[in-house]
Amino acid sequence: MLLLNLILGDHILYAQTCCSGGVPLANNIGGLAQADKGTFQLALNFDGNYLRTLKDGRETLDDETRQRTTYSFLLKTNYTLTNRLSFETLFTVVQQRRFIQQNEFSDFTQTTGLGDAAILVYYKYYNKNDYQFSFGAGPKIPVGPSDLKDENGITLNADLQPGSGAWDVLLHHSISKKLNFRPSLLVTNLITYRITGENPDYLGSQVYEFGDEFQAVISLSEQNTVGKSLVGYGLLVRYRYAQRDRNNGEWLPNTGGQWVFLAPALSWYIQPDLIFTVNGELPVFSQVTGTQLTPTFRINAGILISLKKNKGLIDIR
Repeated sequence: MLLLNLILGDHILYAQTCCSGGVPLANNIGGLAQADKGTFQLALNFDGNYLRTLKDGRETLDDETRQRTTYSFLLKTNYTLTNRLSFETLFTVVQQRRFIQQNEFSDFTQTTGLGDAAILVYYKYYNKNDYQFSFGAGPKIPVGPSDLKDENGITLNADLQPGSGAWDVLLHHSISKKLNFRPSLLVTNLITYRITGENPDYLGSQVYEFGDEFQAVISLSEQNTVGKSLVGYGLLVRYRYAQRDRNNGEWLPNTGGQWVFLAPALSWYIQPDLIFTVNGELPVFSQVTGTQLTPTFRINAGILISLKKNKGLIDIR
């Protein structure tokens, strides 16, 4: 099942919304099904995260003066070396937009650039009785710029930078189970933990550290034939906890929180080795530290291509 495996002044006060508006690396690592030995998988995805909701703790504020949008283009690859061992890479390009409109004051800031990358090694340590257990680990590599400046030559805050300037450690665990009463039905649990490092050159002389991040996903997915096409569909619930950020060792206000998202998903098997996927995500619960913009909705769409050893490129005519 590949469907949910893919989806797997005042100006300063609200600047730190990076906990929910940054590059969705942790959302997109892992999840690709560990295929047969010698299989290379490539996924190209667009991810749009729209932040229009201002919250103070759990309370939604009646304030529409601020908006944040993050557009990410993601390239994920996976190669299955053996029946147990596989390697995954994730590369990103990100555009961040922030708009503030208060009375006569108006400000629009936009940055675009290469985001950070990730490399993980996965090991499937159990595969019996329709259960699969696998564990993955690897670094998040700070290849994206973290020192972009605005039109006045002032270095932008961390939440608007394409890169983080820090090395992180990514840990990932997955469990999947086909249900005996309906073999086409798959239950999947994904857990991701990101241990963040420090950017020692933030704003030229400061040390910035994004908060550690924990995510847990439970999904239910199935596939059926519709006409002559194979279609997959499913639903996932995602819980995300982000620790507060630190600057020079001090905890920052208006960063960190916890969220619960609900995401329906759909996939269309154009060919057995060429799949189109799309999913939307809506928050059903959020509690932030201090006052922050939080996600209002998110959409992710892309294609998955599988190339098998000795089979060559797929025919996509």
